[in-house]
Amino acid sequence: MTRRTPFARARSARVTTRSLALALTGTVLLAGCARLPTTTAPAPTDRQPLAVEPVQATRVVAAATAVLQAGADPATADPAALAARVSGPELALRTAAHAVAAAGAQAPTTNGADDFTPLTSILPRTRDFPRWFATVTAPGADRSPSLVVLRSASAREPYTAWATPSLLPGASLPTLAAPADGVAVVADDEGTNLPLSPRAVAEHYADVLTAGDDSPHAGEFGPDGYRDGVRSAVAADTAAVQGAGGTFTQERSVLPDGVLAVRTREGGALVVAGYTWTTTLTIPPGATSGTLEPAFAALAGRAQGRTTAVERQSVVVFAVPPGQGTVQAVAVESGLVRVTAS
Repeated sequence: MTRRTPFARARSARVTTRSLALALTGTVLLAGCARLPTTTAPAPTDRQPLAVEPVQATRVVAAATAVLQAGADPATADPAALAARVSGPELALRTAAHAVAAAGAQAPTTNGADDFTPLTSILPRTRDFPRWFATVTAPGADRSPSLVVLRSASAREPYTAWATPSLLPGASLPTLAAPADGVAVVADDEGTNLPLSPRAVAEHYADVLTAGDDSPHAGEFGPDGYRDGVRSAVAADTAAVQGAGGTFTQERSVLPDGVLAVRTREGGALVVAGYTWTTTLTIPPGATSGTLEPAFAALAGRAQGRTTAVERQSVVVFAVPPGQGTVQAVAVESGLVRVTAS
């Protein structure tokens, strides 16, 4: 399925909830092909056991992705079946898409994986729970490989698919160790030989998405299509809403337990970060319309709203260089999960 839905821009200072829906429900990614990492690497110095052995990882991925493939069509997806092997942002995005489709509206795109054929795995070395690992999948219809992230809270709980972000056009994953060798886990607050700790990467990027070039952290990150699309759409809609006398606000936060990281072959880090992004549009009393877009109306349970809060969840994958340098967002998944209107 296609994941390149451009943001629509506001056409005048006369603002309705519909204009915000058109501007912010799309996926802000550019067309192109992504490159895969090379997976020939020496064994890491961290010799803790693998979170999962390669053969076990293959079985886990097959079980989880079978559920994802069975629920690929939002209109016919079974939320209960998804909940058995899907969790976190992936479950929230797919549950919302099902609700939208069930209401007869078009489910929004997310830039999630559309092909689950595994090419290689990223297997952390750890004795601790919760645990995670990831598999890199073949390019699908969008021509972009994806990173399927799977997590387990305890030894008694199965691994579930937590996110499936696809690579951004022209982006590549950093070089990682071969699956049998495994990769060392990087703690949230560890900054050894890194320009930023994984937690700082996640939090600083959230600030950059919210404040744009005014963020003190803007120079820490290289340009990417997702960041550019968010900035353009928010700027256009903020100007339009304010011109009509209304208000537009946004907030971002890192999801609880939403930062994962491992070492790359060069000594940098691969960081996976989950976010909640909430935008709120208030229509002034004199506005002529408070009609919600169909997808918004399906999630809000009503067709009209003067104040509309739209919650999205996003997962962004970063390549963090060793030593100093700019951090690069390399993969993204993002979409609607909740809408309230009054």
